[in-house]
Amino acid sequence: MPVRDLDRFARPSPDAVTALGNRGVSGIDGITSTALGAGSATTDHLTLVIGDLAYYHDMNGLLAVARCDVDATIVLLNNDGGGIFHMLPIESFEPPFTEQFKTPHGIDFEPTGELYGLEYTRVDSREAFVDAYTESVTGGGTTVVEVVTDAADSHETRDELRAQVIDDLAGESTD
Repeated sequence: MPVRDLDRFARPSPDAVTALGNRGVSGIDGITSTALGAGSATTDHLTLVIGDLAYYHDMNGLLAVARCDVDATIVLLNNDGGGIFHMLPIESFEPPFTEQFKTPHGIDFEPTGELYGLEYTRVDSREAFVDAYTESVTGGGTTVVEVVTDAADSHETRDELRAQVIDDLAGESTD
């Protein structure tokens, strides 16, 4: 969902921002490796926004942090599985939804910080995220900022925002 959320909710900006996307065969292949490789081609700070399954799928790509001499902030959005599947009708069917589609993993990603020599912090509020992100971008090295979310709640919020926009637009057309 991170790339979809960027597309849906990012505000227009006059700033020059380079946003790159990578979609592997399953949508999660090599995202970390690709980001770190692309980041090595610039002196700009790299921010990688990645979901938990994609992070898990390409954790070995974190070896490239040292090899590519990249300072990065890795924003790990952890909703304990494939939250994107909440967008499909299969969500209404239990089983098989949770075990075959959402695939919760229950993984504690904090040890990846020590394993790959990265700073690691887990945040539980918007304010804590802003502080951790700002500290990472202004400091040196690479930091993983884990944001734990609930997939179903996130999709409910997206649906509410969509409905609000539709209502707002419908109200404007009658004026």
